[in-house]
Amino acid sequence: MPELLGRILFSGLAGAATSAVAAAIASRLENGHTARPMNAVAHIYDGGMPRAHNGKGARNTLLGTAIHSGASIWWATFYQAALAARAGRVPAAAAIAAIAYLVDYYVVHKRFRPGFEAYLSPRALFGVYAALAAGYAMSGGNGRALVRKRQDERERAALARTARKAQLPAQEPRQFTADR
Repeated sequence: MPELLGRILFSGLAGAATSAVAAAIASRLENGHTARPMNAVAHIYDGGMPRAHNGKGARNTLLGTAIHSGASIWWATFYQAALAARAGRVPAAAAIAAIAYLVDYYVVHKRFRPGFEAYLSPRALFGVYAALAAGYAMSGGNGRALVRKRQDERERAALARTARKAQLPAQEPRQFTADR
């Protein structure tokens, strides 16, 4: 169980980091301010409209990042469950990110939406959720299984190399002319 929790935490933080970076880059390009999407997430705690400003001591940015990271870890639980059901990393990550988007923008009340939509275009919003999926997929699944798989591949490659070495065919003993 602790191993599973570690994988969930690692996947969640990877997804949170990649999607936060994507949101920051898109916001910088579209608004000239990198923290607006993370600041907007703070409205989930405070209520009201998504904020653009950092807040006193970067409060909104820190609070928004914490909420965003928590949500990413929550969705990573379902990503790990999909991996346990033998789904591939990329299809599982894409499916979970798509479900997260649908829940964030079509299921939950407006107060609990991330608030990214207030400062990002639909295309940038797609990029944020694609980055979430990429973070999950890059984090892998069961890290030990991946290491074991690579070790097995190296061992098979080594066996294949030794099997390719030319083996001398069995030869009949030679007779020297003096022995005849």
